[in-house]
Amino acid sequence: MGWSLPEVTEKEPAPSWSPWICLLIIILGLFIGLLVAVLKSPTTGLPSLSSGAWLPLTAWTFAGISAAIAVYSFCQETLAIRVWNWNEWCRNTRLKWRLRAHQHLVILSHVFIAADTGVLSRLAHIDTQEGDSTDTPHLTLLPDAPLTPGISRFEQLLRHLIAQIMPSIRRRYPSGPLQIIVQTNGSDKDRESQSFHRIWTAGSPPWKVEIHFQDGDSSFDDWDQFVGSTKRAVLVLAMHYRLPDDVLPEFASALFMVHPSIVSEGEGKNALRLFRAMPLNTRTLATELSELWDMALTPASKKHLIWYSGLSDAPRQSVSRVLNDLSVPLYDSIGTGGVIDYDTAYVRYGGLAGWAMIGAAAEMAAYGPASQWLLLEGEDDAWAVTLGNNAPEVGYDHFVIQPPFPGGSVLMALLLNAGLYSLMIRYFPSTAFSWSGITLLLLSLIVTLPGLAILLRRMTARLQRPEFIRVARHTGKE
Repeated sequence: MGWSLPEVTEKEPAPSWSPWICLLIIILGLFIGLLVAVLKSPTTGLPSLSSGAWLPLTAWTFAGISAAIAVYSFCQETLAIRVWNWNEWCRNTRLKWRLRAHQHLVILSHVFIAADTGVLSRLAHIDTQEGDSTDTPHLTLLPDAPLTPGISRFEQLLRHLIAQIMPSIRRRYPSGPLQIIVQTNGSDKDRESQSFHRIWTAGSPPWKVEIHFQDGDSSFDDWDQFVGSTKRAVLVLAMHYRLPDDVLPEFASALFMVHPSIVSEGEGKNALRLFRAMPLNTRTLATELSELWDMALTPASKKHLIWYSGLSDAPRQSVSRVLNDLSVPLYDSIGTGGVIDYDTAYVRYGGLAGWAMIGAAAEMAAYGPASQWLLLEGEDDAWAVTLGNNAPEVGYDHFVIQPPFPGGSVLMALLLNAGLYSLMIRYFPSTAFSWSGITLLLLSLIVTLPGLAILLRRMTARLQRPEFIRVARHTGKE
């Protein structure tokens, strides 16, 4: 678990080619050429310059020097490409992880109904007459309506929830595909599905719906599939309704969300956004929250409100300390210094606490806090969810390193073409000195000059990629 990006260390820039090495190659080439001339000279002495004996030796000497410089430049280019590939993959990985974390849906409308109607105003320390201060626990919604535990109660709350959210959906999304996610505490999903279809179709809705029923203990991993893959509108209906022998307070929440591409610029400028849920390793809470902060989902200058539910004792006690170490600005006047224990403020709903917290956080945004973090730990996993009303900034590196100049590839291509043309002159002289031979040489240069550089980069990347993947996986990240 954990959602950190692979911590692959960038390589140091490759050393550039050295003109001194090239000069050394030239000196050694001339020395070797002269040595060969001395060793192969007749006993009468070195041949004269007019004899023509020096011409082949000179050609071979310069050919050897050119080949040595080309090989040296080619090796330097290969090393530079390896370093550039590695560092570019590191930057792209960071960007990919950031873009993945920045995936979100825009909340156009929401409804949150809690049994205790005044809990949010009390958390925000706003005086209100809504909700009494008696010690009588608030357990049910719609206190004036008859209550029959079970599927009847589900239908009753569902009708009320749909009636509350439907006008906004019809106004902002008149038609089109709509995905509906229903998550409840009930165990009989077949009966819930039948009841839902009957109630939903009664109003002849204009949308083409795709309905997904989820168990009460479903994780946010299922939710992330909708955030990352769909550009359709999404309606989430979550509720805890009264069942026989149930003592937990009821709640009902509805969130209508759309992809940012559907929202107009004016409407989406300050709209509340629900970001992709990220797996959280509560055993390393300081590191995880630090990386969540580095992802810049919400502006660092704005105050934040933190919710958590289901955290074990150690991470729950360290939340405030970690936030203080990270210098996260908090709403000191809300909750306990900007941190709200949802299990204490409401009740511990288990897997349903995720959507319950999101609904409460969306409702809390009306009191001012728009940038909010939600930390949820279940039996098998833990998640961090972010709400904010600003489009996240991707953030790029301050400078972009250009790929290395293909000097070695160009020299190798020239050397290859020179060798091929020499062979043509030797074996097909009439063709070599004809227009067809010249045309063939030019076509060969056009193909090999860029082709060899491209081939080198692709082959180097193909051979190097498995090593990068292995190193990234060994970082122990997702």
